[in-house]
Amino acid sequence: MAEKRKLILIADPERRTLKALGNALHERGYEVRAARDGGQALEKSILYHPDLVLFDDQSPLIPPKKFIQILRSNPRTEHIPVIVMSLGEEDDSLLWGFREAVIRKPFHADEVLALLATIFRRMATARQVREESRQIEGSLEQISLVDLLQIFSLNRKSGLLELKTEGLEGGIWVQGGSVVHATLGRLRGEKALFRLLGWHAGSFAFVPERVATESSIRRATEPLLLESARQADELQRLRAELPADRVRLVVVAERKAQLEGLHPVTEEVLSLLEFYSTVGELVDHARVTDFEACRAIRTLLDKGLLIAAEEVLQAPDSAPLLPAEALFELKVRLGADGLPAPAGAPGFTRGKVVLVGPEERALRELVGALGRLPQAELDGQREALRVGFGLLGCLRLSEQLVIDLVLLPFAAPLRPLWRPLGDRAAGALAVLGASSDGDSFRLNLLVNHLRDEVGVPVLQLCAPGLEPPAAALCVDPGDPAQVRAALVHLLERMQVAPPRPLPA
Repeated sequence: MAEKRKLILIADPERRTLKALGNALHERGYEVRAARDGGQALEKSILYHPDLVLFDDQSPLIPPKKFIQILRSNPRTEHIPVIVMSLGEEDDSLLWGFREAVIRKPFHADEVLALLATIFRRMATARQVREESRQIEGSLEQISLVDLLQIFSLNRKSGLLELKTEGLEGGIWVQGGSVVHATLGRLRGEKALFRLLGWHAGSFAFVPERVATESSIRRATEPLLLESARQADELQRLRAELPADRVRLVVVAERKAQLEGLHPVTEEVLSLLEFYSTVGELVDHARVTDFEACRAIRTLLDKGLLIAAEEVLQAPDSAPLLPAEALFELKVRLGADGLPAPAGAPGFTRGKVVLVGPEERALRELVGALGRLPQAELDGQREALRVGFGLLGCLRLSEQLVIDLVLLPFAAPLRPLWRPLGDRAAGALAVLGASSDGDSFRLNLLVNHLRDEVGVPVLQLCAPGLEPPAAALCVDPGDPAQVRAALVHLLERMQVAPPRPLPA
């Protein structure tokens, strides 16, 4: 059975436009009706129920906004899309109701035909959303993400919109037509949503009734989409004014000490500069939207807190122990439960790693290898090793992230010192040596207690030539490269294990 031809109603006082546009639509298989004024257009809309109306804004009797209002108030015509044809400047008030489009005169017939095809695809998707409960799939080239979210809003749908393009995957959850959550990789909330709204290619799949596990977006859909469009326009202009991603940004310490009361977003970007140095890195890792992050960077540049410098390659021996992103996560993890920050040092974070072992020689080799790391500042190692316990020094992982290294006593009579020395520890290194069976048994009990009962991540190091426990790493305590690799492994584990105090 042949598909019914779609009926297009053209309302235009110019006979020339009616004839030219009508012929072009006929040639593409559309059925066409004509009206010379708004009154006739309204009458024929109710009588013939067209699939779409092309309405010239100069049509007499009824202006376009009033015409659309009347259509929307009638259940028989409320879903008829309207394209406004206009000679004047763009007027957002014309995009009233269904918000189809405004097309400028003079136009080519192919422009109108392409616009009709786009709108009918959108209508088909809207009909699927209204009438079907199964999963709906499609292409973002055929229907935009903005249109999809407006359709879900109008039909008060709930579910998950899965999006894919060029190796990237994202998700938008809607509840009762409102967007409540969005993800794109590690991004969440409006930041993820605004990036997704910039996708113009890829595929989508709507899974009905898929409930979001969290709620990160609270604006209504319409204001949310308008804000996204505004920020996208501003971001394009602002990003062009900022330094390119190959340029490193440097904090001017003297200026930073003079300024107080910065906006929270600007403060966040300033804290990220401890780990990231280019505009792209800062924008990617800020929690706020891309536009808000760029605006904060611009503020810091204008206030003289930042200056743009040529990129400087880092010497291999001073490479950070962890990537910037991992350092940032470690700082966040330690921020709540780590050691108290020094007075007058906002943003400073201090953690603690304890070292323990039954054999003095193995401990000395381990401390010596740690001391040769560029990040190490072991001012107290001589005294701590002499008495068998105490603060060895620290690892300066970044300007405002420091890990104290503390040696715990192993001898049984000194066990009461475990609590004060190990309080608020974030991790532990246990070095196994050629000790007696009794020492090995006691160390194993301590390791199990720290790991299983207290919850502190413990990394066991076993010198070559010894029989290592199942969970231990075979590491030469005197080899800085092997010790560095082991330390990196422990720091990575500390990102997912909150620091806790050691019990007495």
